[in-house]
Amino acid sequence: MGKSPKKGFLLPPAVGYSFGVLTYLFGNHRISIKYLGRVIVTMLINLINLPFRVYEKLFINKKYQRDIQDNAPIFIIGHWRSGTTHLHNILCQDKQMGYVNTFQSVFPDTLFNRMGRFLFEGFAKILIPGIRKGDNVTLGTHLPQEEEFALGDKTPICFYYFWMFPRSLLRFYDRFIRFNHIDSFQVASWKKDYKLLVNKALKETGGKIFLSKNPPNTGRIAEILEIFPNARFIHIHRNPIEVYLSTKNFFDKMLPHLQLQTIAPSELDGYIIELYKLLMKDYLEDRKLIPENNLIELSFKSLESDPVSCIKSIYKELNIDGFDRAEPFIEKYLSRMESYKKNKHYISEAIIAKIKSEWGFSMKEWHYDTPEHIKILNDE
Repeated sequence: MGKSPKKGFLLPPAVGYSFGVLTYLFGNHRISIKYLGRVIVTMLINLINLPFRVYEKLFINKKYQRDIQDNAPIFIIGHWRSGTTHLHNILCQDKQMGYVNTFQSVFPDTLFNRMGRFLFEGFAKILIPGIRKGDNVTLGTHLPQEEEFALGDKTPICFYYFWMFPRSLLRFYDRFIRFNHIDSFQVASWKKDYKLLVNKALKETGGKIFLSKNPPNTGRIAEILEIFPNARFIHIHRNPIEVYLSTKNFFDKMLPHLQLQTIAPSELDGYIIELYKLLMKDYLEDRKLIPENNLIELSFKSLESDPVSCIKSIYKELNIDGFDRAEPFIEKYLSRMESYKKNKHYISEAIIAKIKSEWGFSMKEWHYDTPEHIKILNDE
């Protein structure tokens, strides 16, 4: 019998945030009484982390506050549950790829001071579960992670604040993905923070090419190109009906571990529908901004059916050297993933009709219809 995954538990990522960001979050958003204990634990860990955070900001970060001179970074984009994590994990098998790992995503300014790293990485290893409850993906402090949580640690711009305050999800989208009603100074600070994060990630992982997987960037094409003019993009898409079911399942299982306010299930379901529309329409409008030959679009189905050929085409289309060196590591990783178990999904006829009505533009764009393998429940 295989070894069962470590249990552990998750805490809001604010444990590594600056006090300025904590003041913004806790001072401007209602916290439900049932989560006050979670807030107190978060603030206590944050307070213990403070001296290490301050030290790194004052004496270490300056070494990494520079322009990125090496290879153009690569951004994996696409709606959540479209295969971005799987694609990221495959490409990270290439030793030349640098990425934000899970520890850096939570403690971005406790990365290179030895005592702080020793204490908080040890703490994180104890707490982090062996698998992510929303999709059975393996978790670990050193494994690839998206950078969105870390981008909000010093400057209060981060779409993933919605995990703590889900009622503000659409407002966060307008402010932190579309950058409406945001002070220009804060936006400039966020862009500077992004460069710092990338440079530290490259040092941390020993990579030469920064590889990002961050779904919110799907709606930030213009801003990403302002920071990284030569950025290359991989957009992965999946049947919207599968995306809806997987997103709902993921939110239902992950939100209880991170939220600091309650939200009605019906309200959250409505946000899932609206979020997809906003993100995909923004992407379809802005993808024309990406320079020619710097964007490749692929389907999750093609990645599943023939992953090695799919990855090889990515290297070719985006002019990435080193596929032959990376291929053995990629194939080894894929062989380990053969036992990965997906969640099973069921859907009602009414929900399918709603998805086709609200997300039909996306289904038309990539020629999707109702998946044959999903069980449809009668509404009666």
